[in-house]
Amino acid sequence: MLGSRKIKAIEFKEGSYLRDKDVHGLTGVTRYSLWFWDQVKDHVGEVIKAEMKERVNYTKDLYLVLYTTKDIKVCLYGVNAGYGGEGPRGSAQILKEAGFDPKKVEKNVFHKNTFTMRRMPRTL
Repeated sequence: MLGSRKIKAIEFKEGSYLRDKDVHGLTGVTRYSLWFWDQVKDHVGEVIKAEMKERVNYTKDLYLVLYTTKDIKVCLYGVNAGYGGEGPRGSAQILKEAGFDPKKVEKNVFHKNTFTMRRMPRTL
């Protein structure tokens, strides 16, 4: 999907902080965050918390952080929230795939700029 762009290897270990922009080198591109999520979702453990955060800079960028049962944090800079566009649709897709309640996902993602969601793990 990323064409001839060189991709850095992804290392999965407890306590890791995986940022999509460190792997593909881009921010603000929803399809690249979706690609990154697809690459890591089967390796990071179950997502039990999600936070849409605001990075205060000149543009107040939003980004999504997923916290997992393997103590791995996945940070996605190409998705966001607060309106009905491509970025929030990407956030909603990821959160639903991660096991969050679809109705709560829609309520948070499309109507709030920042939010925190928690869920109980399926397996203990």
